[in-house]
Amino acid sequence: MANISKKADELKIDPVMEKPWQRAQRFEKYDYYCKSAYPPMQLEPLPFERNRLANGGMTSEQRALRKQWVNDQILHHEAREIPEVQPYNIFRRIYRWPADTFIFNPAKKFIGAERADLLRYTIPKAIMALLGSYFIWYQIKYHPSDWMTDGRVHVFRTKPMLLGEDAHKFPEKDPTDFNDRGFKSRKALLSQE
Repeated sequence: MANISKKADELKIDPVMEKPWQRAQRFEKYDYYCKSAYPPMQLEPLPFERNRLANGGMTSEQRALRKQWVNDQILHHEAREIPEVQPYNIFRRIYRWPADTFIFNPAKKFIGAERADLLRYTIPKAIMALLGSYFIWYQIKYHPSDWMTDGRVHVFRTKPMLLGEDAHKFPEKDPTDFNDRGFKSRKALLSQE
């Protein structure tokens, strides 16, 4: 007998010969109990409506216990702000400093923390969007793309609408006039032509 169990250990044969459905059932139990010896503990008294209505309804003791459990689910304190729990890194502190100093702290005294936080969130983003649009407009207006530079914005203007007899009076263009970008009106390198 000892010889057979020794061979079973060597061959790694399951000592309890389970059927596939038994093995599946055992693994379902493992998943259900989450590797614990006991199922999860139920704290809620009479969790199902059927339990509360069966046998003539709840007794006054069960009703009081249920009422106390429902009231215990309500948080009794307001949300607490503890800045030390979630500190910002040094770069975010530097980035947030102007808005915290000039917008959030003064506005918090007058309109409350929630509305001041909304202002602290929106005003810097609006200012950055405005400065970004001014920068883009400046680049388009004063640094247009020409034949000497690459990578700038080239603005195409719409051509005038020609209708009727004016449609036949459009100016004739040379093939080198297209995509000229100011090359023919240059003032430098004229001897190269």
